[in-house]
Amino acid sequence: MIKLRVTVPKNIALILKRDQEDFEINENKHYNTIYKNMIFNYSQEKSKSVYKEETELLQFTLNKENFIKFDTLENNKIKKADFFRQLITEYAMKSSYERELIIFKEYLEHIRIAIENNKRIEVKFKNRDDILDPYFIASLEKENRNYLISYSYYKEKIVNYRIKNLSEIRITIINREPFDEKYIKDLKENFNPFLSFGNEVKVKFTCEGEKYYKQVMSNRPKLKRIEEDIYIFEANSYQAMLYFAGFMEMVEILEPLDLRKKMEERIKKMIKIYKI
Repeated sequence: MIKLRVTVPKNIALILKRDQEDFEINENKHYNTIYKNMIFNYSQEKSKSVYKEETELLQFTLNKENFIKFDTLENNKIKKADFFRQLITEYAMKSSYERELIIFKEYLEHIRIAIENNKRIEVKFKNRDDILDPYFIASLEKENRNYLISYSYYKEKIVNYRIKNLSEIRITIINREPFDEKYIKDLKENFNPFLSFGNEVKVKFTCEGEKYYKQVMSNRPKLKRIEEDIYIFEANSYQAMLYFAGFMEMVEILEPLDLRKKMEERIKKMIKIYKI
């Protein structure tokens, strides 16, 4: 076992702390996982750099597996603090979705093996057991997240699970059920986290609504076309409710009818709350 003390700039330490919260991983395990999973080439030239900004001290212990791995480097007289400072800094400078791929590398490898071999997997999603037929892994740079798209036997539909919420992944000997390969290919090529491909929502904005639409970017569905004054979006009911509910009286949902009805019910409940 090796106990390490590494000084890094405070902005790097902040990124690491945010990852530990997001990935729900403790500090010691986090740094050990980075060392185990990340492809990294140490440079003695980089080790000579001096930080001018404010720094923070990180303290952690290498586990037995990583101690054995690092022992070879020690024989080459590499300074431990310099090596891990470079490693951790290089990790922190990657995008969030790339860092997630590093931390959950083993899960991803299991999933890829299952997909390549057409196998079903058993997983724990958050605190719930599920059985999945995995189709593909999607990485969204814009959202800095990675997702597994699969058929869930628990929910009895195609679902979108974030990789960091999966654990205890086990490849079974059971083959995936046959599936619509064209639909899955289209879903992959047009992927969004709401799995909205193939769904349309028609809305009509007021003048104020059109202005508001241009300003509100978060969770905005893809605009497919405009027919006269009707906007047609690619969105499922969940995404449409999430996005358009904030428009209040500035938008009217026209289709699908079940979504229109759902919005009407929500409006009635809101009126009841505010009615004097």
